[in-house]
Amino acid sequence: MGAVLVAAVGIPATVLVGRWQTRAALRSAEATSQAGIAQAEAAYRAALDQAAAQTTATHEQWRRGIRRDTWAAFLLAVEDAVSSGHSALNGTDEDLPALRRAVKTTLVVLELEGPPPIVEAAKLLRLKCNDYLELVEGDLLASRAWHVLESAAQEERANLSSNAATPVHDAQAALSTLVPLMRGVRDAAGRRDPVPWGLDPNAEPEAVYERIEQAHTAAAAALANCPAVSDAQARALLHDAAHGGRFEMSRQAHDSLEFLDQARSAFLEAARAQLDTTQ
Repeated sequence: MGAVLVAAVGIPATVLVGRWQTRAALRSAEATSQAGIAQAEAAYRAALDQAAAQTTATHEQWRRGIRRDTWAAFLLAVEDAVSSGHSALNGTDEDLPALRRAVKTTLVVLELEGPPPIVEAAKLLRLKCNDYLELVEGDLLASRAWHVLESAAQEERANLSSNAATPVHDAQAALSTLVPLMRGVRDAAGRRDPVPWGLDPNAEPEAVYERIEQAHTAAAAALANCPAVSDAQARALLHDAAHGGRFEMSRQAHDSLEFLDQARSAFLEAARAQLDTTQ
């Protein structure tokens, strides 16, 4: 009877031990499974991060290449415009308005690509480029206008037996008065001399200004009455004379190149800094 009881007690104990072992095994398997899942999830996230980083790097490299090409195209357009300006001053026919439009077009693309520091540097460079081209065009227009006026004067001298006053003669005379007067004003300003050439050293400043105004008004009236030159040519002659005489704008154009070179250097410095940052 005692042996039977012992056997009866032993069976549940064995079952309980088995259950405990099973549960322990299940918990171990579950822990192992969770660890595997966590490891798989970590590997998956790492793969996603690596793919995202690679995609971002590829996109940034592509964007950097696009910007670099845009900046280069703008700089080349400026260089073409400046080079053509040089050629125009040396007598070569150049389509300067078309070149100016090309610079503007490349600037518009550059503005879309950015970034702001590059855009600001590019705008300044374009401004200095336009200043130079405007001076070149002004010089060319003045040169042609002087040539037209001188050709008309030569033709009159060949056809007239005397040096009678004519509209062409009057225009030349008025300009010949205004040119040295304004040149003297510029020279006087440079050496801080209060008395420009051709004026009374004892004259009051008001009298000096009045004399200049009279010469300018007389030249404008004489050119307006001269049929040998067009209105545009008359304006070019008057502007050239008021700025110190023949081809003065050519000298100004050469002076403006210094400011253009400074703007170009600033643009290149900004572009290199941006490229180094995004390397």
